Amino acid sequence: MANDKTQVGGRMWQAIDDNSLTPVPADQRKSGWYLSWLPAGVATSLLQLTIAGTITALVGSIMGLVAGALVGTLIMALGWLFGNIARKEGLSSTVLPRFYGLGLRGSAISSLAFGIMIIGLLASENVVLYHGTLFALGWQDTTGTRVLVYGVLTAVWVLLSMFGITMVTRTSSALVVVFLCLLAYMTFQIYHGSTVTLADAFTQASTSMTGSDASRFITVIGMLGGQGGALILVNADYNRYARSTGAVGGVSLTGVIMLDIVGIALGILVLTGGNKLVGEYLVAHGESTAATAVAQAGVLATHNTGAYFVILSGTLGFVLMYVAQTKVQVLNVYSGALALSNLCFVLSGRHPNRLVMILLANAICLLMIASNVFEKLAGFLAVLGIVIVGFIALVVADYYIVARRAPRPAQVEQVNWAGVLTLAGASVVAYVLSETGVFPFGFIASTVLVLVVYPVVRLWTVGHPAPVATEHSLADSGRAS
Repeated sequence: MANDKTQVGGRMWQAIDDNSLTPVPADQRKSGWYLSWLPAGVATSLLQLTIAGTITALVGSIMGLVAGALVGTLIMALGWLFGNIARKEGLSSTVLPRFYGLGLRGSAISSLAFGIMIIGLLASENVVLYHGTLFALGWQDTTGTRVLVYGVLTAVWVLLSMFGITMVTRTSSALVVVFLCLLAYMTFQIYHGSTVTLADAFTQASTSMTGSDASRFITVIGMLGGQGGALILVNADYNRYARSTGAVGGVSLTGVIMLDIVGIALGILVLTGGNKLVGEYLVAHGESTAATAVAQAGVLATHNTGAYFVILSGTLGFVLMYVAQTKVQVLNVYSGALALSNLCFVLSGRHPNRLVMILLANAICLLMIASNVFEKLAGFLAVLGIVIVGFIALVVADYYIVARRAPRPAQVEQVNWAGVLTLAGASVVAYVLSETGVFPFGFIASTVLVLVVYPVVRLWTVGHPAPVATEHSLADSGRAS
């Protein structure tokens, strides 16, 4: 009996740990079809619909889709290259920079940047769920309701995130279908027997937002670029389980299509197309006047997407939306805990308890909610996107360019100073260029600068290697043979 309990406990620990710092074994590899449900789950979310509503308000429906296609093309190319490295090495997105680009301790930079990004998205999704819950139940925004709702949400995400990628995948694959069916029903409700047409939704021009057309388009590109960088890293966490290069391509393509095309299109269909019906609902319930109804509906589209589910699909629709939303939150916690695991290891030299990392990710999420990260989302995504896409490009350059021209060190470097300094310099220059308007697309600037500068600097310094991580062999630091 004792042995049975020990075996069960061991299996549970293995499921929770989920190869967080070690390569994925061959017998755990999955097909592209199986893994593609994961990025589909991340991209079909309340927050993505909210971002789509913001994009439409800023630049209109057509230009929003154009921006999505442009950014998606770059993200697809980088994502396939980066994801294929994750597949070959079997390592997560934040462990890879130890070996390519940053070094053991240097990879704390990538783990910190990605951890902040993904946990910030987790926090923003929680905020959207919270406001939708208040709208559905008619509750007031008080300290008590915040403690109750955010406390329950946090407990659910922790429990569902404890059992690794198998549970996550099962949750995602079923709930993606539920979410898409619910959106299809809402779309039917909007356009069936209504004066609103699909053409009206997809030709909607931008509203009277502040700033020029060019500045608003730049804001949208920055938002999508930051999201895209997070998508590449999230996909890499799944692609380390991929069996083939084709599977990596399928996962990467699915994520880009769902995030940058389908997600925006669904937002246009439901939020832009549903403005009239939502406005009528607000007038009927005394929450708006006829003169301000459409504008008030627009505010809900960019701040309280859950209210649309209540209005257009009733209580059952709201409940299904809530259930379906669990998939993306579980996936966000999953990737956030992976990033924190690597950060903890490279700073302390100890393999962390991943359950503790799950709890820590949710604790940081609550702090970010308290700091009002949701209201700063556009700037948050744009700035972090510069760093994140920059270190993705750094890993790609090191693996595909430098590694083919110079021998790899026998042991993991403590810090790859060529990579760290290149990333820091490229990020600062890209930020300055974007803020001054010289070249407004910061994440593109950081990508180009890293791809051009890093190979030159690294190959020049290869004869003067940095100190190696003598206390952490390749096996200890994550890439066991």
